[in-house]
Amino acid sequence: MNDQGYAKPIRILHSLLALCMLVQLAVGELMDVPEVEDEHPAHVSMLIPSAFAHEGHHHGVAGAPVEETLGFEVHEVLGLVLAGLILIRVLLAFSSLPGASWGELLPWASARGRKQLFDEISAQMAGWKQGRLAPPEEGETLARTVHGLMILSALIMGVTGTILYFGWSTTAPQTEFIELVASTHEVVVGGLEGLLGAHVLAVILHQRQGHNILARIKPGA
Repeated sequence: MNDQGYAKPIRILHSLLALCMLVQLAVGELMDVPEVEDEHPAHVSMLIPSAFAHEGHHHGVAGAPVEETLGFEVHEVLGLVLAGLILIRVLLAFSSLPGASWGELLPWASARGRKQLFDEISAQMAGWKQGRLAPPEEGETLARTVHGLMILSALIMGVTGTILYFGWSTTAPQTEFIELVASTHEVVVGGLEGLLGAHVLAVILHQRQGHNILARIKPGA
């Protein structure tokens, strides 16, 4: 890490990803998805619940095209933008930029990283129960782990979203494969929302405790 925490390209990309993800999640929750009714729905694995965002009210009958809603079109376009940003972040993970490498994003992938993560959680657990967070420099491994999990979730979301972009039908019922991809997409979105919520809460608590953590990631810092 450098004095600013992360290299400037990482800080700029972080801000773009944060903005696009928040807008995308909001649009995804509010939009109606064009879907043709199927008299005999394809079987979907019981392990993955049916995609709730694809149960909107903008339905049609088989054989007749369904008009895409504005929200759905925005979701599609913004999803492709996010996929591009995530691809750039993945490529930067192979660079030597401070805060960019896979080793920093996925510290739990190594025995040393797992030990550091366990030690940090053990040392900070008592403070968490009282709403107190340790200074950022004492929780680097945990912070990197959260960032890494969000990147992995966004990567899976981007891959499944891209498949849906090219495979979602507005003229016929969805295939079993597309329904499975849609359900996986929704499950990952739910996980990412949880991670983002925890991340935002941690930032607020850090700021309130005078840690000025935003200075580490602001593009113009």
